[in-house]
Amino acid sequence: MIFESKKGVLYFSVIWGTILVILLGLFLQQMSPIMLTIYFLLGFTIITVLCWIWFRTNYKIENHVLLVNFGPFKIRINIHEIRKIKKVKNAWTSPGLSIERLEITYGFYQSTYISPKNEDLFIKELLKLNSKIHFE
Repeated sequence: MIFESKKGVLYFSVIWGTILVILLGLFLQQMSPIMLTIYFLLGFTIITVLCWIWFRTNYKIENHVLLVNFGPFKIRINIHEIRKIKKVKNAWTSPGLSIERLEITYGFYQSTYISPKNEDLFIKELLKLNSKIHFE
């Protein structure tokens, strides 16, 4: 089962604002051909990664594993190692595109923050596979 990430206003503004600034810089600046090439390559790389993050951040429950996809970054969490899920508000960088997140604590003092659109169904599915998860 795949759960898409919530997409909050803050992350929308940061990601799409950055893309807009890069594109405006490309078209409004007068640069030498070498600088224009460097700017284009760096800008294209940044835009590609930001779009990848925006359109490919999701959480997949499959075979007792939670797969967290955050653009090019991936985390695999064994659902039986999840100890606690807690609702939090946090703007720090993590595999979630909203400040309203779930803190997943697993393994030995490891945690990640995610923001599934349908939190209730997401938690319900995890609890089906591991009833020992403590929810706050």
